[in-house]
Amino acid sequence: MKTFWIMDSTHPCTELLLDVSRIREYLEGAGFSEIKQPRGADLIVIATCAYNQEHEQDAIDAIKKVREIASSDTKVIVTGCLSRINPELYSSICSYDALPPMELERMDQLIPSSHSISEIVPNSVRMSDYARNPLFMKGITLKRFFRRMQLMFPGISIPVWLDTVPMDDWFFIRGSTGCTGTCSYCAIKRARGQARSTSIESVVSQVEQAVMNGYREISLAGDDMGCYGVDTGSSLAELLNEILRVSGDFTVNIRFIEPLWLLSGLPDLYPHFKSGRITSFCVPLQSGSQKILNSMNRKYDIREALAGINYVLEKTAVRSISSIVMVGFPSETRDDFRLSMQLLDKCGASLYQILKYEGRPGTASEAMEPKISEVVKSDRQKRFAMKMKLMKFSGFSSGAADFIVQRIMGEIQ
Repeated sequence: MKTFWIMDSTHPCTELLLDVSRIREYLEGAGFSEIKQPRGADLIVIATCAYNQEHEQDAIDAIKKVREIASSDTKVIVTGCLSRINPELYSSICSYDALPPMELERMDQLIPSSHSISEIVPNSVRMSDYARNPLFMKGITLKRFFRRMQLMFPGISIPVWLDTVPMDDWFFIRGSTGCTGTCSYCAIKRARGQARSTSIESVVSQVEQAVMNGYREISLAGDDMGCYGVDTGSSLAELLNEILRVSGDFTVNIRFIEPLWLLSGLPDLYPHFKSGRITSFCVPLQSGSQKILNSMNRKYDIREALAGINYVLEKTAVRSISSIVMVGFPSETRDDFRLSMQLLDKCGASLYQILKYEGRPGTASEAMEPKISEVVKSDRQKRFAMKMKLMKFSGFSSGAADFIVQRIMGEIQ
């Protein structure tokens, strides 16, 4: 029997992991057996991310490592976003077959089989696929700990800031791929394209399958589930209406809803959020400064976005909303950064992922000035993270957290 080995990405986003799961199932159906080490594998699949320079470098290092250990007879396929986000770099470091997200169907030609990869609908993600990301693994370990504690002490609840941490008993459904945005810093669209929605019929069928197999938490995955249906004349509210009509004891979390779509869709989404069956979702705010949001080409008013998030948390049964913040965007001043820090005070989001701006080739933001130094970006990232941990994990007030951060880190750079 032929064998294959998968090198996981250091940035295992849900979309990439579902692609990897799809490839794995296809290969197993084609008569391959997965092994736990690369030496001796007939086929190696490298999962890559190039969202930022850090993950791009990790992907390059992974390719170089495989090049060192793969024999001349080993076939290597590189999946993920790298080859589409930075094609010149990719072609300069290797000549391996590239299988980016929008071209997965080419697997049928690369590795012939009696079935097509288009027939495979992935619904599971292995927790081991997160192994190369220490932050994810810490979250998974901590959430498992709280679950065990609940069995012994039923009164204990899992902290809301762990709601977005995936678990192996989640049933994943890819609701959409791509987005409608034109963010000035983002190159992901080159790899994942315009918004493409999975049909309501297909999603409902998968929900019914989940219920039949005993799953109690369904995760709707997509680059932006908020724009669901924009290509088919439907909407996220309509999709949720059909999902929640399925008989069964299950809840739904949603991976991403962009602020623009949350605000425009809130009147129709409100009854579903009120139902108690939508547990959590992520709304990436990116910055607390309207000036920076405008430069990012993020088309919403930050005050309205904050009001929308707080309204959902205060007036509906949604348990938690998480968010994403980017620091060090070109021209970000100390005052702009302070406005982002104030999101911790003004917004009830349970957790923020804090990213440093890192330029991507061909994006509009690469031409923007002035650029922020790596020293300043790192300082702001650490500062935001410290205040968030003090407030969210340790229960300090905003004022106390600010005082501690300033005493430890000094003035904002």
